[in-house]
Order: sequence, then structure tokens, then C-alpha cells
Amino acid sequence: MIEKADWKDRLYITFSYVFVAIFALMCLMPFLIMFASSFTDDLTLRLEGYALFHSKWTLKAYQFVLRGAEVQQAYITSVARTVLGTLGSLLVISGTAYALSLRRLKGRNILAFYVYFTMVFSPSLIPWFVFVRNSLALRDNMAAIILPMLVSAYWIMVMKNFFSSIPSEIVESAYVDGASDIVILFRIILPLSLPVLATGGLFMAIGYWNDWFLPLMLIDNAPIRPLPLLIIKILNNLSSLQEAVKIPGVIIPLSSVPTEAVRMATAMIVIGPIILLYPFLQRYFIRGLTLGAVKG
Repeated sequence: MIEKADWKDRLYITFSYVFVAIFALMCLMPFLIMFASSFTDDLTLRLEGYALFHSKWTLKAYQFVLRGAEVQQAYITSVARTVLGTLGSLLVISGTAYALSLRRLKGRNILAFYVYFTMVFSPSLIPWFVFVRNSLALRDNMAAIILPMLVSAYWIMVMKNFFSSIPSEIVESAYVDGASDIVILFRIILPLSLPVLATGGLFMAIGYWNDWFLPLMLIDNAPIRPLPLLIIKILNNLSSLQEAVKIPGVIIPLSSVPTEAVRMATAMIVIGPIILLYPFLQRYFIRGLTLGAVKG
């Protein structure tokens, strides 16, 4: 028979819910204020400040942002980078993790130590910059903002542990029947690993979508600047804002641009699409992360 919780337990549960609700509201408040501010104009923002509700609502800021040629190109670049980078990362990382999970692989411990070593020690900025930009010629191209982030040692270890948790009898029986490692990986291992693939893929997609460091260091050519780099320039420079919302063949005076509202709208456009991934992949989060930590 289940015992009823006493008043101390009920008080603790109530306090926990209230605390979590307040903390969640504090985390959401800046986002909600930014969302509300993107639907008004500069005059209203100057008079009423940044708030959840304004006396005037307008889509003018989004109209300026979405018709700008540079913003459209940056959006296409960000989408292409996120899709190609996430798929490439999942392919390389899952293949490496599968190899490390095989006990018959010679030198497996040495390779695993090498992967772990890169998690502890990272190269300094100047040698990394010289090697990537000059030696590898990763500059002003899509590969420059994808390849340096292609492999994550952390997710290699997570997926390796997840693959090791799959019963070895399944892999061994397929291997005895003549299946190659590529067939085993794509026909058996990956279909059984959707939780960790979805979890890792989401975090990788967020990393590619939000990253501004690689474009800042390796991209000088404007047509392939992703959204995070563009929004940094817009937030720091009014002339960049005017250039971003410019329509080809049309001169728009900066005085007619709702600068503050456009900045809020641009930020919303940057973070909006990646948020939409959470409802579809949320159910994989806990399962993917916990199952990946069962075995070492």
C-alpha cells in the first residue's frame, strides 16, 4: 500500500515546483522581451523601453530584414552549413565510434587515448589559425566553416559507449553471416542508435547554426557569411545594418530603418529555426545521453 506524503514532503514538492517555474520564467523573460520588441518601432521602444507589451505593434522590422539581399544569402548559407555539417559530423563520428567499440580492432586503446587527449589539450589560437587558414587553405569557402567542427571527441566517446551497450551477439551473428562492418554499421547499429544520433545531431546542429567564431576567423567574402556573423556586425555597426537590409538597386536611407527593432527581429530570425527542432527531438534527449554512459 502506498503511503501518503506528509506535509513536509508536500511542502518540499511545492517549493521545488515554484522554484523551477520562477527560474524558467527568468530564463524565458529576455527571449520574450526580445520577441515583443521585434514587433514594434524605434519610437515606441524609446518611449516605452523594452517590455513585454507595447502600445504599437508592426511587422516593419521583419519586412526590412527579410527583403534584404545579404540577410537572404546569410540565411541560405546558415541552412546549408547546418545541414551539411550535421550530416557529415554524424557520419564521421558514428563511424569512428563504431570502430572504437569493436574489440577486434587492433590498437583500439591507443586510438581511444588519442581521442581523449584532444578533449584535454587544445591547440592555441595562433598555430591553429595559421595551420587552418594557410596550410589547409580553408578560407572564404563553405569547407572553412564546416570541416574544423566536423569531429567532436566528446560525441565520439558518447556514441562509442552507446554502441558498446548494444548486445555483442547481434554484431557477432551478422559478422559470422558474412556482413561487412559498413553493412553492420548502417543496417544494424545506426537503426538501433536513433536516441543518441538524434541527441547528438541536435547539439551538432545548434553548434553549426550558432557558431560565429569560424566565420569571423576564416571568412572575408560577404556572400557566404552565415547569420551569426551577420548579426554581430549588425549589432555593432549601423552601416552594416543598412547594408544588410538593402534591396538590390534601391537606396534606403538609414533614418528610415527601425534600427533597434531590426536588430531584435534579426536575432529572432537567427534563433527561431533551431528552436523548432526541440519539440521533434526532445523525447530522445535523456535516453540518448544516459544510454551512452552505461559502459566505459
